Amino acid sequence: MPFVKTSLVASYTPAINPTGRYFTAKGGFCSRCFPQAAGQVAMSGRPSRRSSRSENLPTVPPNDKDPFNYTNELESGEAVTPREPIVLGAYRPWNNPRAAGEQPMNAKVAIPRLDLPLVGNTGRVSQACHNCRKQKNKCSGHRPSCLRCQETNVLCVYVDGKRERNARQLTVITSQLQHYESLVRELYPKLFDTELGKVIDQALEKASLYSASLSLSSPTLAKVPDESDSSARTLPYVDHTLEDFNRDISLQAIGFTGEHSASAWLYRLRCLIGPTSSNPDDALAYPSKAVADELVDRYFQVAHASFPVVGKEIFLSQCRSFYSKSTAHPGNKWMALLNMVFAIAARHFELSGDQSQDHNIHAVYFTRAWQLHTSESIRLENPNLQQAQVEGLISLYLLSIGQANRSWRKCGIAIQSAVAMGIHLRSESPSITHVSKETRYRLWWALYLLDILLCVVTGRMPRMQQEHCTTPLPVPYKEEDFRDEHVMRLILDIQSRSRLMASLLSFDPSTEPNDPLAHSPSSPFMSHQASPGLQIQANVSLYFLYSIDLAAVMREAIEILYSPEAGRKSRNDTEMAMLSLNRAADNWFARLPGTYSFAEIRDDRPFVRQRTSLAFQYYSTKLVISQPALRCDVFSTGLDTPMAMVCLNAAGQMLDLLPNEPNISWLLGCSPWCSLHYLTQSTVVLTTQLLIQNQPRASERNEALERVQKALRWLHECSTKDPSYKRAWCNFTELLSSQGSKLSE
Repeated sequence: MPFVKTSLVASYTPAINPTGRYFTAKGGFCSRCFPQAAGQVAMSGRPSRRSSRSENLPTVPPNDKDPFNYTNELESGEAVTPREPIVLGAYRPWNNPRAAGEQPMNAKVAIPRLDLPLVGNTGRVSQACHNCRKQKNKCSGHRPSCLRCQETNVLCVYVDGKRERNARQLTVITSQLQHYESLVRELYPKLFDTELGKVIDQALEKASLYSASLSLSSPTLAKVPDESDSSARTLPYVDHTLEDFNRDISLQAIGFTGEHSASAWLYRLRCLIGPTSSNPDDALAYPSKAVADELVDRYFQVAHASFPVVGKEIFLSQCRSFYSKSTAHPGNKWMALLNMVFAIAARHFELSGDQSQDHNIHAVYFTRAWQLHTSESIRLENPNLQQAQVEGLISLYLLSIGQANRSWRKCGIAIQSAVAMGIHLRSESPSITHVSKETRYRLWWALYLLDILLCVVTGRMPRMQQEHCTTPLPVPYKEEDFRDEHVMRLILDIQSRSRLMASLLSFDPSTEPNDPLAHSPSSPFMSHQASPGLQIQANVSLYFLYSIDLAAVMREAIEILYSPEAGRKSRNDTEMAMLSLNRAADNWFARLPGTYSFAEIRDDRPFVRQRTSLAFQYYSTKLVISQPALRCDVFSTGLDTPMAMVCLNAAGQMLDLLPNEPNISWLLGCSPWCSLHYLTQSTVVLTTQLLIQNQPRASERNEALERVQKALRWLHECSTKDPSYKRAWCNFTELLSSQGSKLSE
C-alpha cells in the first residue's frame, strides 16, 4: 500500500535550527522538547499563535533535494516511496547528510543569547556580592569574583550583611563579657571593702543566673521556648546542633544526645542547681566551713610561724569571703592555694594522732591542688604571687610526707617563680601597698629557710645567693599590727628598717656584752633605733627573724665546708673555718632575747614551741659546722679535738631537748617538718662515738648509750605514724645489733 502523505505528518516532522532548538516543520513545537505545547496544538485542531506569527518571518527557497519537502512529489504524481518512520521526539545526528540541508520555509529564527559559563551550583547561595545585591541580580557566589562580575569586568566585593555583622558583634561582646567576669572573679577574694564586695557579689550572682539560662540551650540539648510566650509552652524539641561531634575523641564517645535522654535531663538539672562540692574527686570541691576553719587554724598554728608563705590577714579575709558567699568563684590558683593549706594541716592532724579528719584525707586535698596547679590553662601561664605560694606549700607538704628529693626540686621552682617576679629585690613601686610588700618579703624569706633546710637534709648546695638579694628582712611585728601607723612607717622607711635590724642582729656580744637587747630578762624590750612609741615584743615574726639570721650561718657553713672547693683546702684552713663559724653561731645564741633563750628548757614559760624550735635549729647548725672534725682522720686522732667535742656536745644537747617518754604531739608541735632529720642527725653522731672512740670513759659511754636508746624509743614511737621513722629505726637497730658485743664491753 502506498505511503499516504498528509499534512499532519509533515506538520510534526522535526526541523533543526542552528541554535539547537527543535520546532516542527510548520512552526509548531516539537513533542520531545515541548510535549505539553504539542499536545495542545493537536487537540485544538487549529494553528497556534506562535505558528501564525511565523508567517511573517523570512522564508527559505524550497530545495528539491530537501528530504523534508513533500510538495514536489505530490505535484509530479510520482509514487512516493516509504521513508524511515518518523518517531516523535527523535532527532538525527549532526553528521547525518539528511540533516545538513536547508531549513524549511516556516522554520523559526533563533534569537542570539549571551553565552555564560556553566554554573555548577544553581541553588541559592549563602551570600551575594555587593554588586549583585545592589542590582538585585542572582549571584553565583563564586570567590573571589562571581560570574556576573567577571562578565561585566567589575570589581567583586563580598561584604557582611546585617545578620553577619550582628552575629560577629555578639561574639565579640560575649567574649569580652566572659573575660571581664573572670577578671572580677579573680580579684573578688582580694577585696577588703565589705560594701564593694556586696555589690560585686550581687553582680556575679546575676551573671551566674544569666550563664545558667544560656547553658540550657546546650548544643546537644533541646531548645527551650520562651516562657513568657504562652503559645511557646510546648515540649522541648531539638532542631539544631552547634557541636562538631567529629572534633575530638570525647565528643565522638558521647555523640549527639537528644532531649528524651536521661543524660540530657541530668545535664539540665545540674545547670539549674549550679555547682556542688559533694564529689571528692572534683578539683573544685571543698570541705564544709566547720572543717575548713579547723584546718586553717591548725595550719597557722604549726606551719605559718616557720614558713609564712601566705599573708595571714589577707588569706583569712579571703577564706571568710569565699565561705560566706556561695556565688564567689575565685581562680584556680587560689583554690589550689586553699587546698594546699588544707593538705598541710590534715597531714599534721594525721601525724599527731588527732582523728577529727579522715585517714589520708591530706592526699585528697593535695590531689585537688595539684590538678588545679597543673591544669592546661595554668601550666604555661606566667608566674604570679599565688603560683609561687602554691609551689612553696607543695614543697613543704612533700617534705612532711618524707619526699625530700621532690620537695627540694619543687622549692627550686618556687624560687625561680619568685625571682621571675622580682621578689628577691626591694620594692619601691608606689602602686603596691605596704601590706603586700611585706607579704612578698616574707614569702622570699620563707623560701630561703625552706631551701636551707632541704640543703641540709639532702646534702646539696644552697640555691639562693644573698649577694644577689636586696629583699629587706621581715619586720619583727605581728601581721595583725601591719596597719598600725608606726609599723606602716617602718615598712616603708628602709633606713629606719635597716637601723632596727642592725640593732637586733648585727652587734657582737663579745665586744658589746652589756647590750640590753641580748640580756633583757623580760620579754618586752625597746628598740631605741625604731620609731618613737614602737615597742617590740616576742611574737612569731621576731622568731621568724632570728630563724633567718641562724639560717644565714648554716648557709655559710655549707658553702665553706661542703662545697667542691673545700676539698682543696688544707686541714688547718678547715679547722680555722669551723672555729669561725662556731663563733658566729655562739654570737647568734648570745643575741637571743630572754624569752627565746633555751639555756634552761622549762614548759611553764610562754613561747615554748618557738623556743624549742630555735634550740633544734641551733644545735643542728653546730652539728653541721663541727661534723668535718669527725670525718678527718677520726681513727688516728680520735674524738679529742675541740671541734669534735663541740659536735658530741651538740648532739647530746639536742637529744636532751626531748622528754624521756615519747610524745608525738609534743614533737610535732615544736618541730613538725624536720623532726626526723634532727633525730637522725644527733643519733648518727652519738653512734659514731660509741663505735669508734678508743677507750672512752665509762660515764661518757653510758651517757651516750642512754641518749641513743632514748632516740631509738622516739623513732620507734613515731614509726607508727610515718614509715620514714620506721626505716630510720631499722637502720640504727641493725647497725647497733651487729656491734652488740662491742657495746656490751
